[in-house]
Amino acid sequence: MNRTGRTDGHQVGCDRCTRHVAARYWILEQHICNSCYSRLRRHPGRCPECDQVKVLAFYDSDRHIVCATCAGVPPRFACTTCGSEEQLTGSQCGTCRLTERLRAALADDSGEIHPGLATLYDHLLTARDPRTVVRWLRKEPVGTTLRAMAAGDLPISHSTLDALPLSPRVRYLRHMLISAGTLPAIDVLLNDLEKHATAFIASLPREHGAVTGQYFRWQLLRKARQRSAVRAVTPGVYSTRSTELRKIAGFLSWLDTNGLSLSSLDQASVDRFFAHHHSQAAVGTFLNWAIRQGLTNPVQIPGRKPAPPRPPVPDDILWAKVDQLVDDESIPLGSRLIGLLVLVFAQRISDCVRLRRSDVTDDETMRIALGRTPLTLPSPIAALLRHHLEELSTRRPYLDGGPDWLFPGATPHCHVSEASVALHLVPHKIHAREIQQARIDHLVQTVPASVVADMLGININTAVRHAARTNSRWGNYPELRASPTGESCTGERSRPR
Repeated sequence: MNRTGRTDGHQVGCDRCTRHVAARYWILEQHICNSCYSRLRRHPGRCPECDQVKVLAFYDSDRHIVCATCAGVPPRFACTTCGSEEQLTGSQCGTCRLTERLRAALADDSGEIHPGLATLYDHLLTARDPRTVVRWLRKEPVGTTLRAMAAGDLPISHSTLDALPLSPRVRYLRHMLISAGTLPAIDVLLNDLEKHATAFIASLPREHGAVTGQYFRWQLLRKARQRSAVRAVTPGVYSTRSTELRKIAGFLSWLDTNGLSLSSLDQASVDRFFAHHHSQAAVGTFLNWAIRQGLTNPVQIPGRKPAPPRPPVPDDILWAKVDQLVDDESIPLGSRLIGLLVLVFAQRISDCVRLRRSDVTDDETMRIALGRTPLTLPSPIAALLRHHLEELSTRRPYLDGGPDWLFPGATPHCHVSEASVALHLVPHKIHAREIQQARIDHLVQTVPASVVADMLGININTAVRHAARTNSRWGNYPELRASPTGESCTGERSRPR
């Protein structure tokens, strides 16, 4: 008799998934296929008799489904190294397999973990699911690079990663090494932007590359570094700067095609270019710089037509969207919370994703620091945030280290990206910029602009500008903080509807 419990050699269908596929395993008196067998191994449960996490695939004498030990049979699924039946991969558990793979990847010539990679070794061993790290180590150039570092063939430094082609995988590896404390912290996207720009400029014709490189170094890169000193470069900034370089290169190519150059550029040519090429603000900024540097003739850059004012968002629509985010569990919880901060407290997504757990306090009431003075959260939002914080403690991929982001992203050491949050909110017609403007307009009509700026963390000039535009005439001085009865900070109602 083979593993299927049959002796006639005929193929049988799977009794679990009912598919007509080869069912090579005999488990709990059922023929099961490879997929169902793997699923069973990957999802151990707590044995009702011994209370240990094991693969439950056997009957005891009372026909209860239990582990192999409690059924009195040899352990079929146990790790060959430690005997555990959790997170099985091949013949080992995830932890033993990961330990083995890490020693192979990070050991030096003496067979010991390279001292410079010891923090990475310790960090990766805290993975909540070691199997994900094992799969990651198999990907190139991750494993090859780490083995070369451990062997001393490559230095354990950012320069080693800079020598690799730009890719999301190399960026993730750099973030991982920073998160583990193996490499010093740097602004990863700023570093990659400089590397990308250098390669792009080198690919341009010599004259174009010279002027584009000068502009990039003294304008774009200088401003990006200044910004990075306060706030790390975001994927959006990286994409914008990369696009600017492409547009400038396109403009210089257009000059060549039309027998022109920066030195011979005249007003008629500028007007002709902007008449036929839309969304060229980057070229306008470049030309203004070129004029200041004496690289081109003084010309007038056509101004951009102001966008037509958007109609105000009615208050009832705002609160209907609040209701939706409070109740709609199909939207990821983190994005729901950020959307609520946008809708209720006029926040920008870019500010929300940078919140830290230390910005939240939860004593008798839950408060969040968006500006200088913490705000008390309405009870529905507070309940969602408490649930989110509970999930964070179980979803952290690594048990130690890293910034205490309130909304951590998938990349080590990083918060969730603005783009991923917007991707969840836009399908529900929640446009953050539009809604933020509408909420500030509403708040400055009921609360002094200085108080709005203080509580919401927005610039005072922004609040004053909204107050002037809406002809704000606040009379009394309503309390912005939540009352003990649970009123929201805006005095709207206890549940933000």
